[in-house]
Amino acid sequence: MKWSIYAILLTGTLLAGCSNNVNRAFYEGFKSQNDGYKTPNERVTSPPSPSYDTYTKERESLKQDDPATEKNGYPESAVK
Repeated sequence: MKWSIYAILLTGTLLAGCSNNVNRAFYEGFKSQNDGYKTPNERVTSPPSPSYDTYTKERESLKQDDPATEKNGYPESAVK
């Protein structure tokens, strides 16, 4: 019983340390899946999806420019 708890804690710790890579893998996987649903004509005429780095930079800039968020990242209406 104790060993299973230690194994779960170790796995959780390892996964938490790799969260950026996991987020990147999910993004790239969803991007590939969405590109797979496009018809050949849509693939030629539509712009390519942004890379993960471009996506995160754009997301952070939008967070900073949003007047509804405070320093902690939560909307003002949620903070009481």
